[in-house]
Amino acid sequence: MALWLASGTGLGAPAAAHKFHASFTTIEFNAETGSLEISLRVFSDDLENALSRQARRRIELDRTPDVAELASAYVRERFKLRCTDGTPVRMAWVGMEQRVDMTWIYIEAPAPAGFTGLEALVTVFFELFRDQKNNVSCKDAQGKRHDILFRPSDNTFKPLVPAS
Repeated sequence: MALWLASGTGLGAPAAAHKFHASFTTIEFNAETGSLEISLRVFSDDLENALSRQARRRIELDRTPDVAELASAYVRERFKLRCTDGTPVRMAWVGMEQRVDMTWIYIEAPAPAGFTGLEALVTVFFELFRDQKNNVSCKDAQGKRHDILFRPSDNTFKPLVPAS
C-alpha cells in the first residue's frame, strides 16, 4: 500500500498496458421508452487507475465491493448531458460489465425528443492522459450515424447531432 501511495497516482506498469488512450461511447435513442441508451467502453486498467485516484485507495474492478458506486460517481462527473439551454439531463446508472481488458458502462437518460437539443461533454480520463480521446457515436432517428470527438483541450459541450 505504501508503495502504491508513494507513486502519486498509482499509475505504474498497468498504465503502459496499451499504447493509445481512448473511450468509445455509443448512444442510441429508444423510441418506445423515450430514452437514450448509452454504452461507454473503456480500458479496464484506465478505469481502475481513475477510480483509485478519485477514491485515494487501490481499486480493483473484480475485487472492490463498492466499485459500481465509485464508477457511477466517476461517470456522473466526467460524462455530462444537457439541453442546449444549459439544463442538465439526469442520467440513470444501469450497470457495468468487465470483459478481459475492457469494461462496458451502461447508462440511460430521458430524451422524449430524441437527440434534438442535447449536448454532451465527455472528459473521461482527461485527468490521467494528455493524449486521451473520447469518441461518441450517435444514431439519429433516420439511422444516420454522427460522431463527436473529445480531446483534453475540449472544455465545451458539443451537440449530439448537428442542427438540421
